[in-house]
Order: sequence, then structure tokens, then C-alpha cells
Amino acid sequence: MKITKIDHIHVYVDNIELAERWYQEVLSFSRDDSLYFWFEQGGPLVIRNNGASLSLFLRKNQHPGHTVAFAVEAAAFLSLMPALNAKGIPFTVCDHDVSMSMYFHDLSDNKIELTSYEYLQAKQLLESVV
Repeated sequence: MKITKIDHIHVYVDNIELAERWYQEVLSFSRDDSLYFWFEQGGPLVIRNNGASLSLFLRKNQHPGHTVAFAVEAAAFLSLMPALNAKGIPFTVCDHDVSMSMYFHDLSDNKIELTSYEYLQAKQLLESVV
């Protein structure tokens, strides 16, 4: 079996409307209207940003614990860092020797990772800002 991409990730949130707005404002996700019927039937609210797809479920008994990782171009760090700072969202940066990653949490304490394999460019950009 060959997996070609992440199809979607289940994200358990405390408030679906607030989570949808947060993912839209911070990471530019938008509602997948073609799958909205699932939400209307009691299922998840599906949101997308290009090839990345999240299914937002109302948290009942689930605790935060999974990391949602998104691949980005190096330049994305430069636009995201001021947005996170402006919203008071703390983040950390990690050098993995082959990639650079930024970690932070969403409103429901789910861990988010943005990673770039444009290693040298990402490292230089992050070092110039951090």
C-alpha cells in the first residue's frame, strides 16, 4: 500500500463555530460546502486548505493529544509568525536537521505543527526573525 497524502485528520474541539473561525483566520482553512450535509446530520464539519482537510468533531470525552502536521513552503513561516504573535498564540521552533518546524496549539489545545523541507531557506528565515 502506498499512501500519497493525508486525506483528513479528526480534530476534537470544544466549540465547532469558534474552531472553524480560528482555523480560517490563522491557517486560511475554509468550509467544504460539498460535505456540509454530514455536519447537518450530526457528523463533523469538514474544512480544507488546498490538499489539507480537517474534520472538526465536538469534543465529548476526548482529550487533546494528537499533532496535526501540515507541510508548508519556507516563506509561510514569515507570514504566520506575526499572525500568531498578534493573536497572542505562543509557538516554538524546532530544527530537525532536515526540516524546520513550528509548533503551537489551537483553541481546544490540539497541537499543530507546520513543517518545511526547504530546510536551508526555512532555517535562515526563522533565524532572522526568532
